[in-house]
Amino acid sequence: MRIIRKFWFILLIIAPISPVFFLGVLIMMTTISMIFFNDPVDIEAEVEDLMSNFTEEELEIIFADKVDEKVSDEEYLGLIAKYQSYVCGKKKIDKITTWVGSEVHNDSYIYLYELDDKKNIVFDIDKQKEGIRNSLNKENVQTYRIINSGRSLVFRYTFRSSGETKDVVFSNEELKNL
Repeated sequence: MRIIRKFWFILLIIAPISPVFFLGVLIMMTTISMIFFNDPVDIEAEVEDLMSNFTEEELEIIFADKVDEKVSDEEYLGLIAKYQSYVCGKKKIDKITTWVGSEVHNDSYIYLYELDDKKNIVFDIDKQKEGIRNSLNKENVQTYRIINSGRSLVFRYTFRSSGETKDVVFSNEELKNL
């Protein structure tokens, strides 16, 4: 499939001329593509790297779809923040927003985002808060743990070039009333 994406226009010209010639060109282009354009993703290395940072027990806690009463809110939120910062660090959300990680503080759980402010961005905290509120789920294990721990939930946006930050904050009371 990769070869077709890179050289589709050449293949369209050659295909009607000669099927044998078409196959020869396809093989040659595939070889060239694999040598020069291939960007393989080593899934095993990524999984091994993930496993080296987290124990099996920690991964079970992180991926649990219900609250494990044996694990404290503090421990759970610490693991989730570590996992999100490790796995999701520098994850592109949209054209201007990148998720760079998460942090746990005594009074809040913070999602950290960077905004590419090369374009003129009008950041409306109230509009942003309304959009986030609509996507929050009180029944989600992580949200439940944040509420249970008495923390607020903060979405911190940092403008890349200026370093200015804007926080969208949901108090613990707001989270309880979702």
